[in-house]
Amino acid sequence: MTGRATTLAELVAAVPGLPSGRLVSPAGYPGAEPLLWVSAVPASVGAWTELAAAHAVTGLWPVLLEGLADDDVARPWLEGEFAPTGWRALDAAAVEEFLAGDFADAFDDDEFPDGAPAWPGLSPALAPLADPASVAAVLADELLTHGPHRHLGLVQAERGADVLAELGWLGATNHDADPGTLSSVLRSWEDRFGARVVAMGFDTLFVSVAAPPSDAAEAFPVAAEHLGFCYDAIFQDGPGDLAGYAGELVGVGVWRFWWD
Repeated sequence: MTGRATTLAELVAAVPGLPSGRLVSPAGYPGAEPLLWVSAVPASVGAWTELAAAHAVTGLWPVLLEGLADDDVARPWLEGEFAPTGWRALDAAAVEEFLAGDFADAFDDDEFPDGAPAWPGLSPALAPLADPASVAAVLADELLTHGPHRHLGLVQAERGADVLAELGWLGATNHDADPGTLSSVLRSWEDRFGARVVAMGFDTLFVSVAAPPSDAAEAFPVAAEHLGFCYDAIFQDGPGDLAGYAGELVGVGVWRFWWD
């Protein structure tokens, strides 16, 4: 775990108007400082947006937390099912190396006798359609209005992308995806697509996108990056082919990932 000048408990205590909540330390790390604050009740509409707007002052990034069981955030959040380690963000070349490698590996089985298609390279930055904070706020309120109850979580993080690494999130552990690597990809998406981490579950992640691809040509390299990041989003939770998945990304302001 990285050293911190101020503890999470101190930062949370300085935030006015928070509902009651609980600080959670990672299980299996005796004496470890808490890394997550979880609200005792489900979040209300607008709460995520208010806390995200205050991030520059508080140093805390809000995330809407969904539990393994409907309407129950005990696992993984209250039980501290995360495994933090020290991490350093990857540079652009290392991010591409990771995505390209996992892209190729996703086609390395009997279902794809011809192997992987050519890696198209990282997508260039795309033009935003709206302010990233506004797009994230819309997604947060939609998630709070529909679907299972989600609780507020607060994590001390320089950027929203860093939440996975700072917690040591284990949602992609079945794929041996290191949370620091995932956070590095998310940093790159923040910069190129106006992406913001909004919600997380036991093995799911919701990201708002202010600069989605505008047509199939722009969408294809983005889809390839998604496949390298989380191939289940395409092959199990999506249409099953890269071109079809790319078509689903055009003009869409939310990316959902699920690791089986």
